[in-house]
Amino acid sequence: MKKTVIAVALMALAPLSAQADLLFTVGAKASIWNAEPTGQIDTDVSVEEDGLNLEKENGQQITVFFEHPVPFIPNVKIKQTSLEVSGSGNVAVDFNDQIFTGATDSTVDLSHTDLTLYWGLPLPIPFVDINFGLSGRQFDGYAEVKSSTQTEHVDLDFVLPMVYGELKIDTPFGIYASADINYVGYGDNKLSDVSYGLGYTLPIPVVDLGLEAGYRKMTLKTDPDDTDIETDLDISGVYYGASLSVGF
Repeated sequence: MKKTVIAVALMALAPLSAQADLLFTVGAKASIWNAEPTGQIDTDVSVEEDGLNLEKENGQQITVFFEHPVPFIPNVKIKQTSLEVSGSGNVAVDFNDQIFTGATDSTVDLSHTDLTLYWGLPLPIPFVDINFGLSGRQFDGYAEVKSSTQTEHVDLDFVLPMVYGELKIDTPFGIYASADINYVGYGDNKLSDVSYGLGYTLPIPVVDLGLEAGYRKMTLKTDPDDTDIETDLDISGVYYGASLSVGF
């Protein structure tokens, strides 16, 4: 008898999930990304302990999105990531055609904004959502190396188009798993940005309030012929935050 009741309850939840997809939804997410950089910038200038010694820092991630049931018109998501890593090292390097020797203080700002247009696949599977689309990422940062006698500053200001994909798996118990990717590769330029996490949607009426933690890894390679500076960086670490959405 208990098994029958549970089965009926799960079946009842499936149409409720489908009805939620028919609503207009507005939401926001905010999280802290504890990101650690590895790799190099310019011509073999290491950002690790043997070079600029950039340290792990906490970045901020803020996302707002709007979803709707209108066919062919994309949903919209804007995500802003603020991330600045800095450190002090003892180096002998050539950065942007300037020679640095001895103690240096360095900063790399990798802040960026994504505009994503995406569509949901109409899957006849309860609790599973798959989205796909296109993103444009605007980097608005810089790289700076400073010694006691000189400072060299290079802008990291460029736009990359990317393909976008997202998978989310819900459960009847409020626990969910999610993963998303942005990717582009052409010539000597490559950007791969992958996040995956686990979350819990609190049982609150009217709104969806969730808590989430996961891992994000961004790999960035740029061609100096297309950007102001060559990069070959991996930035990765855990994130944790909250989300709020409402349907109408």
